[in-house]
Amino acid sequence: MVVENATVMLAGSINQTAPSFIDAPLAYAKDTLIPRITDMMVAPADNPDALWTLGPMMLSLVLMQLYFGRNKDEDLGWNTAFGNSIALTFISVSLLRGLFLLSGETDIMMFLTSIFHWDNTKIIVIVLLFAYGMLLAAISFFHWIPEKLAFFMMNGISINVTAYVVIVLVNSENIPLDWHTVFAGMLIFVGVYSVFAIFRSIVPSSLNSKIKLWQRKKFILDVKVRVCERKAREANSDEKKAKFNRKARDYKVRADACQKVIDDLKKEL
Repeated sequence: MVVENATVMLAGSINQTAPSFIDAPLAYAKDTLIPRITDMMVAPADNPDALWTLGPMMLSLVLMQLYFGRNKDEDLGWNTAFGNSIALTFISVSLLRGLFLLSGETDIMMFLTSIFHWDNTKIIVIVLLFAYGMLLAAISFFHWIPEKLAFFMMNGISINVTAYVVIVLVNSENIPLDWHTVFAGMLIFVGVYSVFAIFRSIVPSSLNSKIKLWQRKKFILDVKVRVCERKAREANSDEKKAKFNRKARDYKVRADACQKVIDDLKKEL
């Protein structure tokens, strides 16, 4: 009887706890996160002045994604990453200039003295953006971190979404700087990144880009052929030798197929 009661109590506890684990995140998303994302997305409509900065920035982002969608064989370079990083510092200075013009002050030093205090959210995000841009610029200039990580941090989407969030915070009076805004910004980044990943994938590649991509595949297969042939020569048993020879033949067939595709594409040029 005691065991049965304990089982019933445990089952009831699980039934009460499980929905709470599900309901709490759903309630947070519904009541806080989604409204914050919506506020951040529609904020530029309430402040047309911000569109002068956001408009060209978003247009350049779309055009860059279109470029990399058409030229899929090309990758971001350190020089482009450095330029993207510097752009964040320019945007931060532009935002500071906007605050100066709105303040009505005529003396820049008096303006800076009056606004630089820790409870001024707008100044905090502008300073953070400037510092972040300088940090990224230093990272790209000195190549401090691996390429893949650096290019992910400094590609057009990362830079533009970061700038967008800061511009919205500076130009909006209704969006506070808190963890909800940070999470909302992250979700906006994920959404924008996913949309543009799909966008790049459906943009038709140029013939030259297709040829270069197929040439890369053929080069990798040719390397694998040579590696397998070397391992077959060095094999100390007939079984291993036959295994590596089979792999070499398979890679050779695939490499020849790549070459055929390359030849067909070159005829279309």
